[in-house]
Amino acid sequence: MAFESIVNRRNRVPELQRLYQTNLKAPIYLRGGPRDKIVVYGAYSLLAFGVALTGYEFSKLLRGIKE
Repeated sequence: MAFESIVNRRNRVPELQRLYQTNLKAPIYLRGGPRDKIVVYGAYSLLAFGVALTGYEFSKLLRGIKE
């Protein structure tokens, strides 16, 4: 059957429930493990870069600099 790898998998729900319910001090988006930190902080850095670049280009527009 084509879907055996999807259907016959180990149930990880109780394990993941324990993981998310034990670490109550961390935000929910960081409770999944170290990969979550990489994804979240990578998104934060892309957002900061985008905001900084937008501010820079907007300041060039205000000063009348054309390239």
